Amino acid sequence: MAIDPVVIDKRPRSLVHMFLERVECSPDADAYYYPVEGGWQESTWAHTHELVEGLAGGLLALGIEPEDRVAIVTSSRFEWVLAHLATLWAGGAVTAVDPDAGDDAITHLLADSRARVVIAEDYDTVHTLWRIRARIRDVIKVVQVDGDFPDERVLTLEGLLTLGHEHLRQHPRALSQRLYAVRRQGLAALPYVTDPTRGRRGVRLTHAALTYQATAIAMLGELGETDLVYVALPLRSTYARAVLGAQLAVGFPIALEGTPEDRGRALPMVRPTVVTGTPAMLRQLRGEIEERQGSGFLRRQRSLEKKVHSDVHEAFGDRLRFVVSAGTGLDTDLADFFASAGVTVLEAYGRARTGAVSVALPSDVGSRTAGRPLPGTEVRISEDGEIQVASPGLMAGYHGQRSRSTAASSGGPDDRWLSTGDAGVLDDQGRLRVLGRRV
Repeated sequence: MAIDPVVIDKRPRSLVHMFLERVECSPDADAYYYPVEGGWQESTWAHTHELVEGLAGGLLALGIEPEDRVAIVTSSRFEWVLAHLATLWAGGAVTAVDPDAGDDAITHLLADSRARVVIAEDYDTVHTLWRIRARIRDVIKVVQVDGDFPDERVLTLEGLLTLGHEHLRQHPRALSQRLYAVRRQGLAALPYVTDPTRGRRGVRLTHAALTYQATAIAMLGELGETDLVYVALPLRSTYARAVLGAQLAVGFPIALEGTPEDRGRALPMVRPTVVTGTPAMLRQLRGEIEERQGSGFLRRQRSLEKKVHSDVHEAFGDRLRFVVSAGTGLDTDLADFFASAGVTVLEAYGRARTGAVSVALPSDVGSRTAGRPLPGTEVRISEDGEIQVASPGLMAGYHGQRSRSTAASSGGPDDRWLSTGDAGVLDDQGRLRVLGRRV
C-alpha cells in the first residue's frame, strides 16, 4: 500500500479539530444512532455539536484546566461519546471506567488519575461514588446521566448543559481559546491496564496518538461516508476509540449498541454495513442461531444449508460487508462457522499501550491474520517471538512516569520500539498472526 506521509504529518491537532471539520462539512448528515425505548434515535453532526459544545462549556465552568482528568463511568452509550468529545474540547483528558468494576477498582482509577469531574451513569453509580467519597478527594463534581441524585454536589447532565450555555454566553471565546491551547503532545486519554507486577497503571495517550489512529484507519480506504458502522465494543476499548476517531476522519455514521441482550433484535433493525465487535459477540450470535435451528443441528452438518446461511445473514441485517473482530479468542472453529455462511470476519490487533496496530482487509480473508500494520506503523518479531511495535500511536509513558520504560532496548535508535508482551509471527506478505500472551 502506498503511504503518503504528508497526510499523517499534516493531520489535525486533536480529535476535536477533526470533529469541528466534520460538523462544518456535513452538519445535516446523521452522525450517531442510539437505542431508545421502542426503537432508535439519530443525532446529526450539527445536533451533536450543539450538545458537545454545551457540555464542554459546562466543564470549563466547573474549572477543568488543560490535561485535568474527567472520568467517564458509564456504559457504552451516546452520552459517553458526548462526554468524551466535550472533555477533549475543554482541554481535559478522559479516564474511562467500567461502572461495574467494583468499589476498589473504581476508587483506584479515580484516585490514581486524580480525576476532577466524574460523569456517572445513574443513581447506583453515584451511590458507589458516595460510598468511596473519602478516598477520591480530588473529585470536585459528579454529573449524573440518568436520574437525579439528592445531593447538591451532583449535577444532572441537563444541569451541566445549562451551566455550559450560561458560561459561554458570558465568555463566548472560552472554548476557542481552550482549543487553541491544546498541544499535539498534550495528554488526551488515560486508560488503565493491569500490570502483572505493578497492578493497574494509567497509560498516557496524547492527542497526536489519537489523531494518528483515526487518520491511519481512514487511509486504508475501506470505509466511506455511505457505511453504517455498528459498534459492539466497549467504548473504552482500544479499537472502539480508534473507530470513533476514524468516523471523524471519514464521516460515516455510527450505531452505538445498547445492551448485548438486545443485539439479536438490534442488528437486523439497524442494518449496518460494518460491525465491529469481539469474538465473544460472535460466539453469542452463533449460539442464538444454533438455538433457533435446534440444539446441536449445526454441529451435525458438514456444510451449512441454505436455511442456515439465511439465518446467519439475517442476524447482521441484509447490508453487511464485513465484521471486524478485535480482541482475543477468535478460534478457527468460530471463524470457519461464519466464513462457511459467507460472512467476512476480519481480525484486528491493538493494545492500550500501542493503540490500533493492524487490521485485516477483505483481501486478507482466509489468512487467519490480523492483517498488515496500519500506514505509518511498523511491526517486528523479536528473537524470542514477541510482537514489537513502532508507531505514532504508541503511549507516551505510564501515568507518573514520562518515559515509556517498556521499549525493546534501553538506548539508541531502537527506543522507538515497544514490546507488547504478545507472541506472534509475520507471514511472507507481512501480515501479523497473533498467537496470544507470552508465558
